[in-house]
Amino acid sequence: MAPLLYYFGDLTVEILPNAISMMLGHRQRRFYSWESGGQMFAKLSSNHWRIVAATGPRSGDRRGRFHFWPDRRAEQDEINRFYDQGLEFVGDWHTHPEDAPRPSRNDIESVDNIVRESVHNLPGILMCIVGRNDPPDGLWLSFHSSGGGMLEPRDESGVSANRHQRRKVIWI
Repeated sequence: MAPLLYYFGDLTVEILPNAISMMLGHRQRRFYSWESGGQMFAKLSSNHWRIVAATGPRSGDRRGRFHFWPDRRAEQDEINRFYDQGLEFVGDWHTHPEDAPRPSRNDIESVDNIVRESVHNLPGILMCIVGRNDPPDGLWLSFHSSGGGMLEPRDESGVSANRHQRRKVIWI
């Protein structure tokens, strides 16, 4: 598996295969599968974030078919441990029981709260949602700015990397 590259203006986000595999290993492929989630950790430069690790789920998380509430204390322990290894927390990931995932209003509000309430020096935080399809269609990635607002990535040609966002209208 090759790394995945996403572009948010001048910032390039690269997700390495081991992090991708960790997240994909928790896809909700069956009707009884529960949502899973965790955190993403990266090596940072001014315009390049290389996500080298993804964590989760944890035993203290509360999970169901359509919800995931992480164990925040365990998450802080992970942040501390990875920070000691030279890696920065750059965002959260979780699964959705849909082929091509899209964030819910609760997803967006949750990551916006993390951006506002956390103590960090980042320009923003990433949110990754893992669906049932293989990437790129089965993966949603967005950047939530410290100044407010959500950015979707572009590929090298400037086209939205969240390709599945376009929907055909069906009149009833």
